[in-house]
Amino acid sequence: MSNNLAEQLKKLRSAERRVKPDEAWVKTTRGTLLMQVKNTLPPAARVTLKTRFSGFFRYALPREAVVWVRRPALAVASFLVLILGGSIMSVSAAEKSLPGDFLYTLKLATEQARMIMTTSNEDKVKLKTEFTSRRVEELKIVVKAPSPVDKPQRVAQVTEILKRDMTTLKEQLNEVSKEGPADKAVEMAKLVDQNSNQVIAALQETKSDVTAETKEKITEAQSAAADTGVKAIEVLAQKHQESNDSVPASDVAQAIQDHAKTVADATLQYVSSTGPTMLSSTTSATGTAATLNDLQFASTTASTTSSLLPSLVDQMKDATTQAFAYQKAADQLAASSSTAADAAAAAASGTTDIIPITSGATTTSGTTPKL
Repeated sequence: MSNNLAEQLKKLRSAERRVKPDEAWVKTTRGTLLMQVKNTLPPAARVTLKTRFSGFFRYALPREAVVWVRRPALAVASFLVLILGGSIMSVSAAEKSLPGDFLYTLKLATEQARMIMTTSNEDKVKLKTEFTSRRVEELKIVVKAPSPVDKPQRVAQVTEILKRDMTTLKEQLNEVSKEGPADKAVEMAKLVDQNSNQVIAALQETKSDVTAETKEKITEAQSAAADTGVKAIEVLAQKHQESNDSVPASDVAQAIQDHAKTVADATLQYVSSTGPTMLSSTTSATGTAATLNDLQFASTTASTTSSLLPSLVDQMKDATTQAFAYQKAADQLAASSSTAADAAAAAASGTTDIIPITSGATTTSGTTPKL
């Protein structure tokens, strides 16, 4: 029985090999079966190009890296939209705007965008010096304009921005000094030194047309400019010590002389415009101006004796700090005296019941303590 079964199976296998189904039937049957299988499966979600890119970046970049890159990218995009989204006429009008104007914010945003687009540290220094010169010109116009009610606010705005720009300029110069070649550092230091002297002198000229309260704001901006100028001279002195070929001693000495003269002139102008009630401050300021004048003569000797330069730079730095500290203190006293005088006049005229209160910076007898 088993032998017969085995014989029959062999015959079936032999017959199967001889069977050749029609190709058209096989193709139709295969297509039908595949269609039935497809209809039984759930619909697949459509994968868009955006989804594919998102998946790639999630796989290739960690989340922290994506956040780190996205923030500055969004900032740049915002500035581009701000600049490119407006008309050419609006941007042109913004360039002519002044502190307190509606378009002044757009002007500052445009400057910030230009700074972001600049990659070279040297180019950033050049651009920032250009912006500081703009602030000075804006201040001159605001001060000379007919006295609007908000002039003190406009002056305060532009001087605050100028102070911030000077601080940024000092930091940028420091980066160039550390990372850039010596010749570039010297070039940028000389540019910043010249710009700082110009800012100090120009701001001093505006003080005759403002109130005592506003003078203090301008003095603070001058102090920031002087501090940046000192940093520039320190960079020159440092590069001279590293290599006399980078900057000769005579160039450093000339920078000290020019800076000392600028600060001394500004201090003496302050002294000549200060009333007798500020005698103690003016006396101290006069002494500081004399020290700065002495530095001018000492720097002439240092041009041939470079070993004197570090000491002269330190003296210049201290005298510069004292000069503007005296001016600021005197500005504060003058503002307090002006406020007290206005209150006394109002009380005497019967327009107010407020009793004038003498500022803590002055004594009850009306004399001024020494600074």
